[in-house]
Amino acid sequence: MVQPGDVIENPVTGERITFVRTSAESGGALAEMDLDLSPSAFLAAEHLHLRQEERFDVVQGRIRLRCRGDESVHGAGESVVVPAGAPHAWAPDGDKGARVRLTFTPGAGIEDFFDEFFRHGREGRTNAKGMPPLLVTARLGLAHDMYLPGPPVPLQRAAFRILTGAARLVHRD
Repeated sequence: MVQPGDVIENPVTGERITFVRTSAESGGALAEMDLDLSPSAFLAAEHLHLRQEERFDVVQGRIRLRCRGDESVHGAGESVVVPAGAPHAWAPDGDKGARVRLTFTPGAGIEDFFDEFFRHGREGRTNAKGMPPLLVTARLGLAHDMYLPGPPVPLQRAAFRILTGAARLVHRD
């Protein structure tokens, strides 16, 4: 279980997270973490959080954020909120990396997602884009209501359920 002060890294995507406040600490209301991005950091995939708002408070450097197809750049001292259900992606802007305080509302155990997702990167169990195997992606997507833009969420949810059920049958993920 993730605790405040715990630090995890994903060497594939160039990200490091320091957990500040966990969902358990806030009674599920929110989760806060500091995200350090190397200059070459990237997001594994554009995605959406079906029921979580994600707030980016830029502490250092700049980030480029794409939300619902619109791109913007935000620097130190600026904040931007991605509403629940909005497809988004981000990356550091420039060649110096960035530090961002992320706040997820509600917290909904999102730290468990990052803990497992980053572990796959550290263990070399992702593709070059940082994505873990499809069965893991399906299980994490269902557990955290996180989906890809494009295909309708109900269709993705049904496919994820089939994949996770098949994984349980063959004891793989």
